[in-house]
Amino acid sequence: MLDAALAYAERGWPIFPCRSDKTPYTTHAMLDATTNEEQVRAWWKEWPRANIALHVGAMGWMVLDLDPGHDIKELEKNVGPLPKTKLVATTPREGRHLYFALAEGEQVALSSDRLAPHVDVRSFHSYVLLPPSTTKDGAYAWDGAPAGSLPPKDAWPAYRTDEMVRVANTAREKHRDHDTWIIEADLAENVELCIRWLQGRTEPKRKVSIQGQNGDQVAYETAAMCKSYGISEALAFDLMWEHWNPECLPPWREDEVDHFTQKIENGYKYNTSPPGHMTPAYKVAQSQAMFQAVEHDEEDEEWNCEHWRLVSRTGVNSIVPPTWMVEDLFTHGSHAMLYGPTSSYKTFLALDLVLSVAAPSGLAIAPNWNVLTPGRVVFVAGESRGTIRKRVEAWEKIHFGGAMVMDFFLADPVPAVNGNLEPFLALLKAADPKDRGYKLIVLDTVGRSLQGQNENQQEVASKYTALVDEIIQATGATVLGLHHTGHENTARARGSSVFTADADTVLRCEQVSKYLAKLKMDKQKEADEWDRARFLKLQLVHLTPEQNSLVAIKAGKEDLPAQANKSIVLDIIEKAVVLFLSENPTASYSTRELAEAVAADETVDVGSSMLRQFALVELREDNARPVSKMYDRHTKKWRGQWVDNE
Repeated sequence: MLDAALAYAERGWPIFPCRSDKTPYTTHAMLDATTNEEQVRAWWKEWPRANIALHVGAMGWMVLDLDPGHDIKELEKNVGPLPKTKLVATTPREGRHLYFALAEGEQVALSSDRLAPHVDVRSFHSYVLLPPSTTKDGAYAWDGAPAGSLPPKDAWPAYRTDEMVRVANTAREKHRDHDTWIIEADLAENVELCIRWLQGRTEPKRKVSIQGQNGDQVAYETAAMCKSYGISEALAFDLMWEHWNPECLPPWREDEVDHFTQKIENGYKYNTSPPGHMTPAYKVAQSQAMFQAVEHDEEDEEWNCEHWRLVSRTGVNSIVPPTWMVEDLFTHGSHAMLYGPTSSYKTFLALDLVLSVAAPSGLAIAPNWNVLTPGRVVFVAGESRGTIRKRVEAWEKIHFGGAMVMDFFLADPVPAVNGNLEPFLALLKAADPKDRGYKLIVLDTVGRSLQGQNENQQEVASKYTALVDEIIQATGATVLGLHHTGHENTARARGSSVFTADADTVLRCEQVSKYLAKLKMDKQKEADEWDRARFLKLQLVHLTPEQNSLVAIKAGKEDLPAQANKSIVLDIIEKAVVLFLSENPTASYSTRELAEAVAADETVDVGSSMLRQFALVELREDNARPVSKMYDRHTKKWRGQWVDNE
């Protein structure tokens, strides 16, 4: 096993050791996979009989794991013709591993039985055992190679087809009620409907099995339709054998009953729709289910049914306004987006935000944000997972005295808009045994969540919003999605405008210069947007002689470009002047009088020459700032009356 492991590592295949039951020996499974000879030797010295596992995603491959009972014709019906790959392995139970190469950086979702019954997909964040690994059922072996040996060096995986990736990433999910019966099975009227259909007397027309023409698949589909007619699995056998089988070419024989039964079992197991959904009885039961018991809180005049609620006008007064989690930035349970072009430091700023929230109250050193309610956070990495550790350690070194922020959690991959979210939510629940909840969840990036779908389509963006809403409802956390700008227009988020329209808070990040980032607020639903941009400096932190990382810290005036400094000064002057004139709405002031009055009021120390220059600049640029409108260039007076009138 050591010789084989070293040979794979020499070929550049990232491997790690597994037990005979396929469970990893190492702590982090495929994340520990390596091609390092020294590490491989150490592992197999400790576990000399260990099986060899390949981190499939790290190779840039996908593997179709064909278990016993699979139907290759059914698979190709769903994904199209499979390329003839030269890299194929036989599994101990006489299954098959078909290896295919992916495009650079491409990810394929894991799945079981979604492409076809008994067909699994292994790729991103998953592994398979390599020959000559063994289990209790026998050994793995490469096609065309002697037992126990590696595949020939020219046995390279074929390139995947577009349809394989598309179907693997968007394969139809089962309905959440695919095994929930809301009607009684085998109702007399439904049995009659099913018989008529099996006999070919009603629409949609049934098919019959024809030998050599995908007969097994037709049998599977017929059984699934019996379930849709509200027929139990046991009765489905009787009805199909009596009313459908005689029409097949040739009919299934008595010695084929077990095979016939297996097709019916598969039809019921893999059917994606609710039982009985084709019947009138189902529609009646569905309507009745809509009228569920409604909870009524008389004190607050509130009615609740599932996740909907209704309140009277009296109840409206009991609604608690949104509260800030991070002052002037995020409210609790909101939907936020941070977008910017590549290399705009947005991941560093997002990590700064989540770690600031995760740090216990008042313990962060020189924080960039005023966190009002700290708590547990989750950073879901779809990009650059391997660099997260050093970035977190650098932040802890600068902002937390080098101690670990224990309420920070890292997850991957990013939940997909067409995927099953329940395992992700179950993961969060399992990591929170004391039910403390989560404050902030970052999805890095929005594009990873879409998994190749067209982000310019409104319905795709709406799917992302629905995903975020589901996470918020399940966790109560604020969800921050990191997104890219368009290739041609860097002033807006990429894709449909629905992405930013549905968000409560929208932030835009851009690189001003090396190690200086500018953060602007495009939208804030619960308050006013920031009146000016905020600047954060990226400090280079040395962790080891070989490793360093950037950390976001507050930018000083000396760090800002001249234009930014000017903008800040103008904003300060404007606020001071507006405040003073608003409090004295009927008076008029010369520039000197206003400068002295503002200075005496200790609002800001501004000289008359600066104030005059400011007014002239504003007038010359002919923009819409309130200060320029309050200065009358004919009388050369500052007029408080303008503020009152406006």
